[in-house]
Amino acid sequence: MNHLVSIIIPNFNRATLIKETLDSIASQTYPNWECIIVDDGSTDDSIKVINQYAERDSRFKLFMRPKDYPKGANSCRNIGIKKAVGNYIIFFDSDDLMTPNHVEEKLKLIQSGDFDFAITKTEYFNNPENINPINYRNLFTHPITADSFIQKKINWLTLDPIIKAEISKSIYFTENNKSAEEYNYFVKLVLKTEKATVKNIALSLRRNHVDSFQFGKGIEERQRQINYFYYFWDSYNEIKDHPNLSKSSKRFMLDQCYIILKNNRFKLDLFHFSWEYLKLYNFKSIKKVLNLL
Repeated sequence: MNHLVSIIIPNFNRATLIKETLDSIASQTYPNWECIIVDDGSTDDSIKVINQYAERDSRFKLFMRPKDYPKGANSCRNIGIKKAVGNYIIFFDSDDLMTPNHVEEKLKLIQSGDFDFAITKTEYFNNPENINPINYRNLFTHPITADSFIQKKINWLTLDPIIKAEISKSIYFTENNKSAEEYNYFVKLVLKTEKATVKNIALSLRRNHVDSFQFGKGIEERQRQINYFYYFWDSYNEIKDHPNLSKSSKRFMLDQCYIILKNNRFKLDLFHFSWEYLKLYNFKSIKKVLNLL
C-alpha cells in the first residue's frame, strides 16, 4: 500500500467551491497521492486559492492549460494524464468531495485481485430529496464487459474508477464533444480491458447543480439532441475498427444515432452516417436510410 495515486482535477472558475474539494483530498487516510489540478483559463480567484494549497502541501500541483490547447474539462484531463507519475489514476471534479477513505478503499479494491480498474459509486451530498438520482443501472449485478457498457446496460461516473496508470495513459478523453466525456473515455477503456471489479460503496460525494447539463437545464432541446447524436457518433468513429468491438455494440451505437436523426430530421454527417449504416446492415437498411432524406 505504498503506491502513488494520481488524482486529476480540471478546474474552471471554482474559487468558491474548490477549497472544499481540496480539503477533502488533504484529509485522506491514505497519504501517498499527488493531486494534479489543470486550470482551464479561470478568470476568478481559482489560481490564488489553488496556489495556497500547493504552497502548504507539495502533493498539490497546479498546471495551466496552454492557450493554444483546446478548451474544456476533457482537454484538462488529458493534460493531467500526461503529467501524472502515479501507479494509479483517479479522475475527480473541482466541486465534489472525497470521503476520508476514498483513496484507501479504492486502492484496496483494485489490489484485491488481478484488476486493471475498479469502480465504486457516488452519492449526492446536497440533494436531500434525491431528485434525478444517479442511475448505475445494473452495475453491481451485471458483469463488466465492453458490450454491457457500450450498450448502456451498466453505467458509472468519471469520479468512480481507479485505473492502473499504464492503462489510463494509453487512452485519452475526446476533445471534440464535451458532452461525451464519460462515455467516450470508458468505451475505450472497456475495449482495452475487462479486468475490473466493483464495490457498492459510496466514496465520492457529488454536488447537485440544478443548472447542469446532466439535468437538462441551461440548454435548448435542439442543441441537446445534437449533442446526444455526437455522444454516440464521435465515439463510434473512434472505435469502429477496434478488434474487440462487437457487431451488436456497433449496431447499438448507430441505431441510437439513427433514432436521433430520424426523430429530429437532422442532416448531421448524413452522407458519412448513411454509408456506415448501410455497410453495417449489409445494405438491407436502404429504406430506413431513405427516411432520413
